[in-house]
Amino acid sequence: MIYILLMISFIIHIITFVIIRQMKVNHDKTRVNDSDINEQIKNMEDTLAVYLVELKEENANFVKQIEQLQQRKNEANSTNNEQKQSFVEKTSPQPISETPDKSTNNFQPITDVENVEDVVEKSTTATALHLQEQGYTLEEIAKKLDKGKTEIALLLKFQQKK
Repeated sequence: MIYILLMISFIIHIITFVIIRQMKVNHDKTRVNDSDINEQIKNMEDTLAVYLVELKEENANFVKQIEQLQQRKNEANSTNNEQKQSFVEKTSPQPISETPDKSTNNFQPITDVENVEDVVEKSTTATALHLQEQGYTLEEIAKKLDKGKTEIALLLKFQQKK
């Protein structure tokens, strides 16, 4: 009987040692995983830091370009103002003579404005609405406008909502 108890004890000890060893292996794996995760976090932080530095440099360059453009614009405006002032000074008001110049005697207008007629183009929607008011059906309106029935139906529905 003692032999059986010793044998059972021995087997329990062996099982316990195997379980403890497995737990140690699992613990070591998590430790390795933790170190890998920490290393990956550090790499990500470094990458983000480099990216932020690049963004700051690009923003600084962008701000410089905008300032240069504003300076150029201000310089262009100042030169335009100077040119306008010099032009105004050069073309100071001269007395208007009541006799027309020789160059304006032969003046002929380019087009005759009084004879020009306005051209009004009707939209598809306006034409469809006009035809509907006259009593045409959707099929007839679609044939006259060379459009689909559903397209005409949608046009009319949208206009009814408005």
